[in-house]
Amino acid sequence: NTAMASQISEATNKTDVTLTAGSGEDVHPVVPDDTHDDDSGTGDMGALSIPYASNITFGQQEIKQEDTDYYALNQKPHVQVNDTRGGAKGWTLGVAISPFVGANGKELVGAKMSLSNGKVATKNNESPKPEIVQNSFELNKEYQEVMTAKEGQGAGAFAAVFAGQDGKNENVKLHVPRAGVEAQSYTADLTWVLTDAP
Repeated sequence: NTAMASQISEATNKTDVTLTAGSGEDVHPVVPDDTHDDDSGTGDMGALSIPYASNITFGQQEIKQEDTDYYALNQKPHVQVNDTRGGAKGWTLGVAISPFVGANGKELVGAKMSLSNGKVATKNNESPKPEIVQNSFELNKEYQEVMTAKEGQGAGAFAAVFAGQDGKNENVKLHVPRAGVEAQSYTADLTWVLTDAP
């Protein structure tokens, strides 16, 4: 006969971990392989940062006889926010644009760039999503909010994506008036600003 085993003693010990705000060094793009931009990395790191933002190109376009809309070549232009501060405190992402200026220093007067039908993208992230503020944005020199995370939202990596057809993305548009257009290259700066207030 086998005797029933009886418990003689037990012991309890502890295990612990201390988590600190992330450095941003391990952040990867949640929207890989945007066409027409081989490297969308900004170099921005930290617990609350903008590690990726697409360089948007409208390519080489012909001057038309009337006011014209040109569309971005990028299929998935995006801007990504990383929040590894801990606690899902919330944040706000905004954007402003400088004038389009030609190689000769002259401004492309009246040019207007707009972003439409933005979606929030993430990868392997169960945190509640942030929100795109509105359906369409006409960019100007004044900052306007694009994506916001309320308290309890937006922890981890999230991107605002303005996806469309490769080579003709109608969700990223540049409107150019006919008057004053010259045959040259024009560039503008998109400045994205991230604040820690939801």
